[in-house]
Amino acid sequence: MDSITTLAKMLKQNENPKPVSMSTGIVISPPPNAQIRLNDTVILGNNRLVFAAHVLEDYEREIELEGDIRFTDSPFQRFEAKEVKSKTKDTLKEGDEVILLPTADEQLYFVVGKAVRFE
Repeated sequence: MDSITTLAKMLKQNENPKPVSMSTGIVISPPPNAQIRLNDTVILGNNRLVFAAHVLEDYEREIELEGDIRFTDSPFQRFEAKEVKSKTKDTLKEGDEVILLPTADEQLYFVVGKAVRFE
């Protein structure tokens, strides 16, 4: 194969980059010193992981509540709560399956959430 044909093939390959697809991994150790098993040979550490905030321990979210509340043996009462904060307790733990989204070069993986399977 001559060099012009080789160059043409290389240019053609660049027109069709490898599609990025989601995968899953298993938490070996949770943050802050995270390790996630991608497959039988690859274990991702903190330097290759970016976490969605909502999967982290004590993630705090501000919420507003409005509605009806009923206390024992009393009629419904209206309530409104502004600037309420809630902390999540369902953080990542060892053995959890997580959803991973790699960058195009697969050097960095975004942990977007816990995986749940219905089998």
